Amino acid sequence: MPSLEKDLKKAILALPTSRKDRLLFQLLTPNPLLQEQLKFELLEGEDALENRRAALATLILQQTDGFYYNALDLLIALRQLCPQLAHHTKVTGDLYGEVQLLLLLLKSTLAHQRDLLQELNGKNEALAQFLAKRAEEALQKLQKLHEDLHVEFSDDLTQVLP
Repeated sequence: MPSLEKDLKKAILALPTSRKDRLLFQLLTPNPLLQEQLKFELLEGEDALENRRAALATLILQQTDGFYYNALDLLIALRQLCPQLAHHTKVTGDLYGEVQLLLLLLKSTLAHQRDLLQELNGKNEALAQFLAKRAEEALQKLQKLHEDLHVEFSDDLTQVLP
């Protein structure tokens, strides 16, 4: 993200408060993501992050525990969850939660939908590739976290990646 020039920054800081407020509202109006980030940061309480994580975890468990006729139906349901996880991270900046929720998605899918993944064939190959990419994504995001936090995910990783 490009930074402001020093002269422009000084000029903006020198503006009257009412003018700065109007500019701020003009910048926020067309950007719903920024609005949601500010709402999360300024209006939601201390438990907001945990509540958002819990809501997504419940949604993940509902989707992965459901009955699916075939691997394609499950794949469609799982693909609908991933944008919600990404949006959660964009709004909250919660990389730890994203890793936690990705591992939950993988663990729950492997636990509840094992019969759809018993044999690798053309019908379930796309699902297997999707799960492999989510596992790779979780590992990459885990590397961005502090090394001390890696221990917290070791049990989940051994379940997902035996």
